[in-house]
Amino acid sequence: MLSFLIRFVLGAFSLPLADYLLAGFWCYSYETAIAAGAMLMLAYALIRPLLRLLLGIFNILTLGLLYVFIDVGLLYFITLMFPGYIRYESFLWLFFASLIVNIVRGLADLIFKKRR
Repeated sequence: MLSFLIRFVLGAFSLPLADYLLAGFWCYSYETAIAAGAMLMLAYALIRPLLRLLLGIFNILTLGLLYVFIDVGLLYFITLMFPGYIRYESFLWLFFASLIVNIVRGLADLIFKKRR
């Protein structure tokens, strides 16, 4: 449970990192970015597994690209929840922001993975 909480917090702080690193992805304030990052981590914990389960066969047909679109779609959904506070120039910038979020989450998973 503690490892999940640490990974959740690190994932929530990955959206402000994407805001800092990307020129085409903006958040109104640091607090907004953290709140949106927390909402994104909730979406990743609850909605993403269901979408992956339901669309798994299509992922095989698209050779894994569907999972990328799922991640970008979840980030797009979060930007709709914060209208005017999170902006992006194009979907390519959403892709890059999603890539940064997934890299941070992957590193957090490697470091704080549950040891058995």
